[in-house]
Amino acid sequence: MDNLTKHLDAYKFALQTKDENILLHEKACLTAAATSALLEQDSKDMRSIRACCANLSSLADRLDTTGKPGDRWRTLGDVLTLALESGKPLEQLRLVLPSSVGGLMMKHIKERPGITPTELAQSFENPKQLSHISNEIKKLENAGLIHCLKRGKNKELFLSVLGKEALDRVAPLKIVPQQESKRDYKHIDNRRVVSGLPQLSLFKMTA
Repeated sequence: MDNLTKHLDAYKFALQTKDENILLHEKACLTAAATSALLEQDSKDMRSIRACCANLSSLADRLDTTGKPGDRWRTLGDVLTLALESGKPLEQLRLVLPSSVGGLMMKHIKERPGITPTELAQSFENPKQLSHISNEIKKLENAGLIHCLKRGKNKELFLSVLGKEALDRVAPLKIVPQQESKRDYKHIDNRRVVSGLPQLSLFKMTA
C-alpha cells in the first residue's frame, strides 16, 4: 500500500494526458491494491483505497475513455464500505449486495419464506431462467445464507440465521449516488446511471 499515492498520481496524470497504456496499467494496479486489502481484511488499507475511489469516480466519468468511466471506482468504493461496516466475509458480501441477483433473491426469500425456485425466478421484474436461479441458489446455500427444504417435488427456500444477519447488515448501507449534471457529463450513457449498488464482479473487472 506504500505505492498507493504513486499509482493514484500516475492514474490522474494518464487521464489528463490520455495515455491509455499507462491508464490501463495504473487502473489494474489500484484494483489489485483494493483486492489485496479486502482479502487481508486490512481496515486501514481499505479506508485508504475507499478514499481514492471516492475521488476518482467523477474524474474518471469526465476523462476515462477506456471503458465504463467511473463505474469501477464506485463499485470498489461500495464493496469496501460494506466490508468495513458489516464485518462480513467478502464472499458473503458479494452475494448479498442489494442490486446483485443473489441479493435480490435473498430479499424475495425474506419477504416470502418457503418460496420455490420457480416462484423466485418469476418474482423478478424481468423473469430469470430457472437454470440461472438454480445456480444462484447453490451459491447462497454453499455460503450458508439460505436453507433448501424439500416438500414433495418442490424445494422451499428460507433464509438461515446467517443470511438474515447478512441481509440486515447490508440493507442500511445501500448507497445512493449523487445526482450528476447531464450538462457536465453529456458523454455518459444514461443506461449506466443506477439508483443502487452496481453489480459486483471484483475479480473480473474489465478495463
